[in-house]
Amino acid sequence: MSNLIQKKPLTQKERLCRVLSSNRFLTLYKIQQQCFDQFGVHDSETALSARWRELPVSVKQKRRREKCTAWEYRLVA
Repeated sequence: MSNLIQKKPLTQKERLCRVLSSNRFLTLYKIQQQCFDQFGVHDSETALSARWRELPVSVKQKRRREKCTAWEYRLVA
């Protein structure tokens, strides 16, 4: 029997928070790309948006991207 401890994979919400912890504004598309690049997991934009809505209002900021209709998101302390 092995004594190796297996790491529990991050939840979708945990991945979202880690990507947004850089304090930069990112679109859902960029968040999706970062999640794949950092964690090797494909999260849909729809699912990431749902996890965003679950976060407390006090830590969220969103804005319209300049000259575009896309939203950008970030977490604030």
